[in-house]
Amino acid sequence: MKYHFFIALFQANHIFSSLFFLSACQKTEKITSNWYHWKTTLALDSTERLYAQKLQSQTLYLRFFDVDFHPEQKAIPIGDLQVQNNNIEPFKQVVAVVFITNRTMLQTKADEIANLAEKITHKIFAKAEKYKIPLHGIQLDCDWTERSRTNFFALCRAIKKICQQQKIRFSVTIRLHQYKYFSQTGVPDADEGVLMMYNLGDIEGKNTQNSILELSQVAKYLQNTEKYPLPLKIALPIFQWAVVKRMGKVVHLLSQIDLKDLEGNLRLKKIQENHYKVQENHYFGGVFLYENDELRWESVGIEKLEQLTQMIASKISTSEIIFYHLDSHLIQQYKYEKLKTLVRYWL
Repeated sequence: MKYHFFIALFQANHIFSSLFFLSACQKTEKITSNWYHWKTTLALDSTERLYAQKLQSQTLYLRFFDVDFHPEQKAIPIGDLQVQNNNIEPFKQVVAVVFITNRTMLQTKADEIANLAEKITHKIFAKAEKYKIPLHGIQLDCDWTERSRTNFFALCRAIKKICQQQKIRFSVTIRLHQYKYFSQTGVPDADEGVLMMYNLGDIEGKNTQNSILELSQVAKYLQNTEKYPLPLKIALPIFQWAVVKRMGKVVHLLSQIDLKDLEGNLRLKKIQENHYKVQENHYFGGVFLYENDELRWESVGIEKLEQLTQMIASKISTSEIIFYHLDSHLIQQYKYEKLKTLVRYWL
């Protein structure tokens, strides 16, 4: 009887130890931190390499080109990436990202989708081969709508099939409204999705304070949601800009300036917090500003970024966060030690 008792006790302890070990493994599962590269020229500088190295980033999500619709030429590539230096160290692999305008999906005919998929993938493979880019996957970025969904989903199926043949991954970007209402918006056929946690606000809205990120808006989309059918990675905003409005319409986004540039421009008058009015015509931030143009400064500080990640982690599990985007001018606003600790909310 005593023998059986000790056997049972040993088995119980063994099961408990196994469960504890599994739990520990799950808790310490590595969450990787990677980067989008959205510049028109590939030539990583020392600061960009340093941040990637400090965060132990392995994957570079590299924008290859956009696809837009031309009435005569139909779907055409624009904004082709120029490769000045193909050395992407310390990154080990690349996911080629292609942005497709919604109007392309609306105006492309159903019987042209397969050909469009062939053209997109052929161009990606050719560029990757030419510059010896270690291609790990392809990602489509498109804010599809109810009207364009059928065409876009058909394109996803076609490109995923090509990716399977090439033994690489296929992913898509997911907006928050598509995440929350996926039963209505549908789910594209992909290996995984990247949930974009920025650009939620109406950039032209009269009362908009920060179109890049409003935590209250994010919270609404994360409430009362079902589990999304695709594995999700999380894209976080690391960028800032000045929104230039002329007669109520957005005409420019100035991304190569800082808040101190705005504050130090004597031809601008501060009319309220982060809002400025042009007092006389002049060049600024690479564009020509006219008298009475208005500028709204938008940014995401590290404190707000921490609040955002804490909010997301309580609702959505992930194995990877992706910062948008790798630009030394932008990323120096953040200490890499702070960015590195953001993953702790998922551990």
